[in-house]
Amino acid sequence: MNCDVADLVKPKNSDANKIGLDEFVKHLENPEVVDIAHIRNVVLRSLQCYTQDAGFYQLMPILMSPITDPLNHAVYPAEIAYENRPLRLTASMIFHKQLALRAEGLNKIFIVAPNIRLEKNTIKSSVNHLLEFSQFDFEIKGASMYDVMKFINELMVHVFTQVKTHAADQLERLGRELPDYDQQFLIYSSDELREKHGENFEQILSTTATTPCFITNYKREFYDRETPNKRKHYNNFDLIYPEGYGEALSGAEREFEYEQIIYRMNELQMDLAPYQNYLEAAKRGDIPSTAGAGIGIERLLRFICGKREIKDIGLFDRSIATKFLF
Repeated sequence: MNCDVADLVKPKNSDANKIGLDEFVKHLENPEVVDIAHIRNVVLRSLQCYTQDAGFYQLMPILMSPITDPLNHAVYPAEIAYENRPLRLTASMIFHKQLALRAEGLNKIFIVAPNIRLEKNTIKSSVNHLLEFSQFDFEIKGASMYDVMKFINELMVHVFTQVKTHAADQLERLGRELPDYDQQFLIYSSDELREKHGENFEQILSTTATTPCFITNYKREFYDRETPNKRKHYNNFDLIYPEGYGEALSGAEREFEYEQIIYRMNELQMDLAPYQNYLEAAKRGDIPSTAGAGIGIERLLRFICGKREIKDIGLFDRSIATKFLF
């Protein structure tokens, strides 16, 4: 049998791979890559400097743990086995943020945190979601959700101002005119919006709004605090970008009392077994009262740069259902 060695190592779908590689290289050669990289630098520097100046301590990210954010929708499992022990790749650092604030004198923290969420394309869109993304994740001990919303408002306005000041040329080349957001972001209740617009209220508000705005009261993960003495009402929120860009971030006050955590987990019919260490910490009173949020960095860049596809923000595509090569 005659065959060339190259034929033996040739991938079965080599033509598709060649096309994909051509597209990848073309993406890298796009001059917008450098402009977006510059804006990314300004954004990250602005987020970190402003937050540090406000008295926050930066922590390093946690990439794997026995437990991670259970999320409020189904995803494919992202797990590894180490010494016969299952470890989950971080979907968010919510539990670690709460526990970190137990440290004496550590009252405000932030992390530039990578997250892995293997989204199902039947549930989430590829326009605003990634399988692998980063959050500017922060938490404040003893804060209310309104404290956090006020901080986010000030932080986001600062970031937009810094980008307009230090990346004006890059914005112009991208064809993006970033508006001024000097006024306070409006706050809406999901109840009033649902009554007015139906279940698609977030996207409708995002399309019609002229500034970022907050929406409060969502039923989701057990750790978002239920309003005391008001069942089925929650002290949490989303921030929504205007111009149809959708959700920017989620935030909330956190459940920290053992009996209430158990109630919420049972309400959601969760398996308590993986959370025994976390529940024991709550039972001992080692989980403080906190509130916080996580800003999706790629979503923020998508909005600032005026890109409609989130995959255009990064060098390596991680959008849902994409057959990426690298």
